[in-house]
Order: sequence, then structure tokens, then C-alpha cells
Amino acid sequence: SHILLSSVSSPERLLFLLVLLSGVVSIALENVTVVLLFAPIAFRLAEKIGANPAPMIIGLALSSNMAGSATMIGDPPAIITAGHYNLSFMDFIWYHGKPSMFFITLIPMIISTYVYTVISRKSFVPKNWVVKKNRSRRFNKGMLTTMTKGLDRMFLFEAFLFLSIKIALLSIRDIIHIPLTLAAIIGTGGLILVRLGIHRDIESVKTSIREGFEWKLIVFLAGVFVLSGAFAKHGLAVIVADYIAKYSGENLFVVTAILIWLSVAVSAVMDNTPYVVTMIPVIDRLASELAVNPLILAWALLLGATLGGGITYIGASANLVAVRLLEKKGYRTTFADFIRKSLPFNLTSIFTGWILFILFWLLG
Repeated sequence: SHILLSSVSSPERLLFLLVLLSGVVSIALENVTVVLLFAPIAFRLAEKIGANPAPMIIGLALSSNMAGSATMIGDPPAIITAGHYNLSFMDFIWYHGKPSMFFITLIPMIISTYVYTVISRKSFVPKNWVVKKNRSRRFNKGMLTTMTKGLDRMFLFEAFLFLSIKIALLSIRDIIHIPLTLAAIIGTGGLILVRLGIHRDIESVKTSIREGFEWKLIVFLAGVFVLSGAFAKHGLAVIVADYIAKYSGENLFVVTAILIWLSVAVSAVMDNTPYVVTMIPVIDRLASELAVNPLILAWALLLGATLGGGITYIGASANLVAVRLLEKKGYRTTFADFIRKSLPFNLTSIFTGWILFILFWLLG
């Protein structure tokens, strides 16, 4: 909070910077984790300037949702898509000479964050805001020492090191032919071995495994994959794909538009992970019927599922966490309140992302 307060001159810039920063961090971290990481900072900042924290907390959730599919490690739907089509880390940035999901989601996120900041100004900016240019507001090395006191800096360094190794392996996995799971095991296993072998730090390893291992998510995803397999095996995927092809006239522009807006609508009221898993067999069938690269349709699916999830707070876990955090602080957010804040952000991102998708993949 000291860093942000010392680097901006207005509450609008403060809101913009924090919301944008949470989206950028969400490229490499899971969305809920990002909200939990940034929420204490947001509450502290709002307290310092006497502002309403709701626009900031909701903004964190919205931007972190958007950036989830910018890379293959930011969100389960992106990971699932990467595994199914054997994609590397760099394929999400640049694929077959064209800008990929990284640009299709990050550019709309920046534009949407600006729009959100302008619209949220009245509900966020305190009337008695005064810009103070004094020594107490400036960030210095003394503040850094105080703020980082008690942190295990070596642990943070090692965590970032093995995350970088993981990303590097994912970037060249199509060259060295390794599965997604091996890259993850090397990154996680390497960190655990270093903590145990060099530092003898059993406690941090136990804490990391206990708080980071989501066995419920694994069971949930296993069930989703079973249902998806049944969906494909018994011909339901073929039926859905044939309907889309029939009513689109097998026009690629219309097909991708249907996929994007159908995904937006479905992801607004349910988690996008089971939806993406269920729709992948449909994508394969459609690609076969239209004789096109399935990744063109997969990007449309991911775009709609990622950008649509932020419209309501039941469409994404990060949104729900944000609302709960606000309620704990005494700021009640109704379903309608959330939509009023999220709709401008998400409509801007959806239309901007759709235009970029058309430019990069249908006209490029």
C-alpha cells in the first residue's frame, strides 16, 4: 500500500493501477489466489484514503478472471485446452504466426480496466481526497525493510526460480516431447527437494502442500472429464456440433460468433471449467466438419468462457470470494449491485476481444 500510495497522485489512478496489476499477476497465478493476495492491500488502501473498497475488490476479481486464459497456466480451462491440443506455453502467446490468447485477453483487460475506473469513480473517490506530497507518503528503502521483515526471501526466490523453470519447460515441451504433468512435477518437486535437502525446512513444505493441494478440485475435475467422455461417446457432442454447423450455414464467422456468445451466456451462470471440458468434443467435431484448424474454434470457446465468467458472482469463484470478503468487512453486495459494476467491464472486454479475434484469426 505504501508503494502504491507514493506512486500515484489521484484515487482514480490508484484504482486503475491495482486492478490492472491483479490481472497481470493472474497470468501466472490462479484467480482466487490473486484476489486473496490483493484484497488485504485493497482494504488497507481504501482505509488510508477513506474510500469505498467495493469497487476495488470487485475490480480485482474481474481483471483476474480476464487474464486467466492469457497463458496455459493461469486457469483450468486454459490448462485443459493446452493438454487436449498438445500446446506449449508460447502457443498461447503466438501460434502459427498469429497473436494468440495472450493478446486477445490482455489488451481487452487494459481497456476494460480503464472503462471500469471511469465508471466507478463516483462510488470510489472520497470527497475529502487530498494529495499529500510529503515524506511520510514517499516510499524508501526503510519502508521496504519494514514491509518485508519476517518474509522468507530465499523461499520467494526459489519459488519464482522453479516457476520460471516450469514455464521454460512448458515453452519447449513440443520440442523435447514432455507431458504437462512432468513439467509441473519438476517445478513443484524441485522446490520441495531444495527446501528439504538444503534448508531442512519441513514446516514450510508441509504448509505449502496443505494449503496448496486442492484434492476436492481434482475429484471435481475427474468427474467432469468422465461426464465429458460420456457426452462424446454417446453422440451428444455430434448432435450439438451438427446443430451449430446447420444453423450457421457452415460459415466460420457465424460459427465462432455462436461459440463466443454461447460461452459468454453459459459462463455467466456456471463455472467455465466443466463447460469447456464438455465443449471440447464439440469443437473437434465442428473443426472436422468445417475442415479448419480446431484451435481457431478453441480460441473462440476460451474467449467467451473466460470473458463471460465475470458478469455475475456465481459465474467465477474469484467473484464469489470477492463478494464474501466484502461482506466480512460489512459491505453487502447484492446480485444486482455486482452486475451493475461488472457489466460495463465485461461488455467492453467481450466486444474488444471479439474484434481482436476477428482481426487476428478470421481476417489475418
